Amino acid sequence: MMDGRDKKFAPTRSVGAEGGETTSRTVLAVALAPQALELLPRHVLEPQSYIARVRYEDLDSVRFTGSQAPALVLSPLLTPVFDAIDLARYLSQRGYRGRYLALVDRLPSANLIRREVEAQSPDLNFDVIILDGSSPLHSL
Repeated sequence: MMDGRDKKFAPTRSVGAEGGETTSRTVLAVALAPQALELLPRHVLEPQSYIARVRYEDLDSVRFTGSQAPALVLSPLLTPVFDAIDLARYLSQRGYRGRYLALVDRLPSANLIRREVEAQSPDLNFDVIILDGSSPLHSL
């Protein structure tokens, strides 16, 4: 969890095949390294949020609808197992209506990714955050 301007994280919870309750303030970090979380713009996470980490393979154990759905899903833009388009499609199929942000170190044009995800999953609130500091969220 992020603690305001200080960018301090509270301990994270892991959510795996054994399950685990999530709440509306849960931030679900899918296959995301802790170092990537430290590079997030400070306005991305609410101060009262906590981060639940989960492997992509364990997503079926997470509830994506109702009061236990995560408020925000974070993942890398691209991994050897999945990419943001795969995860966006999965989230849409599971009825997720929260926000999904894909993180990447550098990207020449995020608009191409945004358009592709919107075409595949138009009901998803999706965006890309470039962690090199060039994301508009970094200037807030």
